[in-house]
Amino acid sequence: MVAAGGKDGLLRGVDRDTRQQIFEAPVTTRLNAETAPTTQGVHACPGILGGMEWSPPAFNPGLGLLFAPAVDWCGVYSKSAELRLAAGQLYLGGSFSFDPVDSSRGWLTAIDAATGTIKWRYQSSKPMLAAVTTTSSELTGHMLVLDGRDGTVLYRFDTGVPLHAGVITYAVSGKQYVALATGAATSFWRVGRPSSRVSVFSLPD
Repeated sequence: MVAAGGKDGLLRGVDRDTRQQIFEAPVTTRLNAETAPTTQGVHACPGILGGMEWSPPAFNPGLGLLFAPAVDWCGVYSKSAELRLAAGQLYLGGSFSFDPVDSSRGWLTAIDAATGTIKWRYQSSKPMLAAVTTTSSELTGHMLVLDGRDGTVLYRFDTGVPLHAGVITYAVSGKQYVALATGAATSFWRVGRPSSRVSVFSLPD
């Protein structure tokens, strides 16, 4: 099976041999997602920055679960009264206006990889952009360690800067480490532009 998530807020499981979809599971709010925009505007979720961004889901073979980080930030899609393409200019055929940034949220969803059944969800007060590898991090600046079985937060560390990049885990001489990139979130997430650095955590012996 191949698992892929998109900005439409769905995580899909696809049979890699037959190319047939096995399941699709919502990983963020979906509202009027299939409704065509109008000139009056349609309030819909996910917004243009909603759903799954650049970080893919992670798979835990021991638990048989996929862990998907996602953004929950809705808004209004509006169709232009007159559609006119101007050479050399960005052409969207309409516009999008965000809901207030304070209403944006993030989700980490645990999904049964065999059936697509949602096992648990963790909600963050900010969009979740950073990668997952059984643990996750978020724009609040907290590096989180969650119990993969039920989503219980086991450990939280405030890095002091937003997190939106990759995370890796590795071992040296039998000791396991977790490293993640912090800071330098792009401006449209409205969290400032702190300097970048790499933070490394070690697991207890």
